[in-house]
Amino acid sequence: MNSEKENELKLAFKEKILKRIPEFCLMDDTYMTAFFNDQPELIEFVLSIILERDDLKVVSSETQKPLKNIQGRSIILDVYAVDRQGKEYNIEIQNSSANANPKRARYYSSMLDSNAILPKDDFKKLPETYVIFFTQQDYFKRGLPLYTIERSIKELDNSSFGDEQHIIYINGRFKGDSPIGKLIHDFNCANPRQMHYDKLAERSIDLKETSEGDGSMCKIMQELNEEYAKLYAKLHDKETAKNLLQLDVPIEKIVIATGLSLEEVTKLAEEIKKEN
Repeated sequence: MNSEKENELKLAFKEKILKRIPEFCLMDDTYMTAFFNDQPELIEFVLSIILERDDLKVVSSETQKPLKNIQGRSIILDVYAVDRQGKEYNIEIQNSSANANPKRARYYSSMLDSNAILPKDDFKKLPETYVIFFTQQDYFKRGLPLYTIERSIKELDNSSFGDEQHIIYINGRFKGDSPIGKLIHDFNCANPRQMHYDKLAERSIDLKETSEGDGSMCKIMQELNEEYAKLYAKLHDKETAKNLLQLDVPIEKIVIATGLSLEEVTKLAEEIKKEN
C-alpha cells in the first residue's frame, strides 16, 4: 500500500476511535479492562459493594490475566484480584446469554483452583474464590440485582458444603436506589457526569476527557485495531492482485493467492484496462 492511502486509512481510523470513546461504558469488556488496569482501589470499591463488606482490602490486581491449561482450554480473566486474606476474585463482563452459561462460570472457577496451589500442596491451601459475572440481561429472569451460587448439602437441610467457592451473577438490567442498584447503573452509564459514584466517575473522566487517558485506552481499541488490520490486509491484497494482473497471471490463480473474490479481481482487471 502506498503511504498516501495508508495515512488516509489511519486518519479515518483515528476519527472512528474519537467518535466511539464517549459511547463506552463498563459493560464493554475492553473498556472495563482499561478502566480497572492498575486500579486495585477501584476493584476493591466495586467488590465491597457487591459483597456488602467494609473490611475488604485488595492487595493485588491484574486485568487480562491468562490462566494456562496444558491439557485443555486456557482462559483470560477480565479482572483478577487478591485480598489481604488471600481470597481470589474474578470479574467478567458477559454481554450474551451464551457466554453467561453456568458451565462457563464453573470452568472459570475451576481454573482459579487449578492455578492456586502447587502439585504437592495440601488441598486445604486452596483459597476462597469468587467468580462474578456482570450480565447484560437478567440471566435468571427473576428481577433480582444479583444471584449468589454456592454448593449445599440437600440431605442436611441445604447446609453449606463449605468449599468456599462462590459464583455471583449481576443482573445488568436491574434498576434501583440501593448500593448495588447504583453500581449497576454506573456500569451501564457512558456519561461520567451521570454516574452515582464519584470514584467511578473520576476514573471515567480521566480516560475519556484527558490526554493522560489516551495510553490507558489502548486496550479498548483492540476490536477497532483488528478491524483496521483486516482492512489494511484487504487493501494490501488488492495491491498484490494488481501487480499480478500486470504480470498477466490468470485471474483464477490470483483469487487463490490473495483470498479476494473472483468478482473483486475481475473488477481490478477492468480498472487496469481503463488506466492503460
